[in-house]
This record gives sequence, structure tokens and C-alpha cells, in this order.
Amino acid sequence: MKVIFLSSQGYKDSGENKGDCILIDTNSELVIYDCGCEEHANRVIDYMDKHHYSKAKLVLSHNDADHFDGIPYLIEAGKISDVYTLLLLKYKDDLLEKINDKRITRDSLTRRISEIFANIYSLSGKVVLKDIFSDTFICNGISIIGPDKEYALDAVAKRIDNRQGDTIDKETIVNAVSTQVKVIVGTKNLLLCGDSSYEAIKNKLSGFSLIQLPHHGKKEQADRIFEQKGSVGITYYVSDNTGNSNGGSDDLPVQGYNIKNTLKGDQECSSNSVGLINAPVRSYYRGD
Repeated sequence: MKVIFLSSQGYKDSGENKGDCILIDTNSELVIYDCGCEEHANRVIDYMDKHHYSKAKLVLSHNDADHFDGIPYLIEAGKISDVYTLLLLKYKDDLLEKINDKRITRDSLTRRISEIFANIYSLSGKVVLKDIFSDTFICNGISIIGPDKEYALDAVAKRIDNRQGDTIDKETIVNAVSTQVKVIVGTKNLLLCGDSSYEAIKNKLSGFSLIQLPHHGKKEQADRIFEQKGSVGITYYVSDNTGNSNGGSDDLPVQGYNIKNTLKGDQECSSNSVGLINAPVRSYYRGD
């Protein structure tokens, strides 16, 4: 198993937010976690051609542009077989019950979901869309473990009910309910969590010694994760390809944690490398 966090180093217009793109190569299947720009998509295609993958599966953590915008290029190139994401039109009855506002009908709810998640539904008919709550197995060693369904639907119901605002647990609702993926890397478990809120992942962290820090290394989430997990035997990964935008990894501590950051280039997590991560770490790394 090999996981590569793509860096946007060397891309044109380095001030732009290029977003996330993470490749998970099992040696027999390729799974892509997010693809935030065309440059990422081109690198994915090059990787697939070099390693003889005709098709890949893709997990979209959430529908923000810096996680989504490279996906149409991959689909147009015929490289994607399935996209796993939050398909809320399947849960209209649950959402109507949670909203409990008679002014919102099934038709108006459908329109609202289609507006908020327009880019996801623009893929309908172009690729197989799979629901993260019912299609949790992706392939051997890779599975969807979150967000919890009730947490996600409660959050989305709040988003649709305009009276309640657009944030939950100090994140936008779209970010907070990012899809979480477990990857078995050698004898360790890696958690990929997009821009998840801390509340959405806190009860899962105990099973992981390899953790993607949410929201490009946003300090508020990172500090709470550090407090819970500590530094001994833990490796943290940061995908901060945000240019002059909303990164946050510059604010992370400078000592005490093993942090691999795409600001210094592609970061790899493999069955061979993670076996070396057992001793206490006394310094902070932005990538080796």
C-alpha cells in the first residue's frame, strides 16, 4: 500500500489554491481522494498511465472547489469508474423530518440540495455515483468510516434551514461533514478526513497512528487532535496547497510532532516507511 499526498510545488500561479489530491495505490487498484485542480488531474493521469491503471475509483470528501475542480477533467479523460460522495437526494425524508418546517416541501428540498451540491449532481450520468452511507467498502484495505450519518444529516438539515446558519462546530457545514476514509498501510491505519470538524472525527482517532490534519492543517483542529493523540508514534500529514488562500499549517507548532507537509513537496506514506515510525519524535518536520 502506498499513499501519495500531491504537492502543488511547480504548478503555474503558485498563489492560487490548488487544493487536495491524494493517491492510494494498493498495487492492484488505484483510489483517488479528492482532486482540486486541473494540474492535479494531469498528474493523476500521468501516474495511471505509468502504472498501467486504466480506471480508478475516486472519493470526494466534500464539494468545495479545492477538492472537486480536477474531477471533471479525470472523468472527461475516461479515467474514473466510480465516485463515492454524499448523495443527499437519497435522504430527503430524513431531512424533512429533521428540519420540521412545513414551508419546506419535498420539491423545494430537492431544489435546495441540488443548488448547494450542484457540482456533485453535474456528474450524474457521466460516472457512477456511490453513496458513502451505503457503499462503504471501496476495495481491500480502503473503506469509508465517516461522517456518522446522523451527524451529517443533522448538519445538512441546519444548512437547509436558513434560520440556523451555515456553520457547525466552527466549520462550514459542507466542510464539517467531509467523507472520512480509513487506509490500512502495513500494520498501521491512516485516516483521511478532508476538511472535517474535530467533532466529526474525535471518536475515531483512537484507532489511527497516521492522520491527515483536517482543513489543510488548520490550527484549531490540529491543536485538539494533538491534545488527544500526542506525538509518540504518530505521524501527521498536511495537504496545504492553498497558495495565498486559507491554509493554516504555518501556524502549527515547530517542535514535538512528526508532520509531513506538501508545502515541501509530495509526501508519501507506504507500508515500508510507516514501519520506521515508532520512537518518540523530538522535532517538527514539514516533509522529508
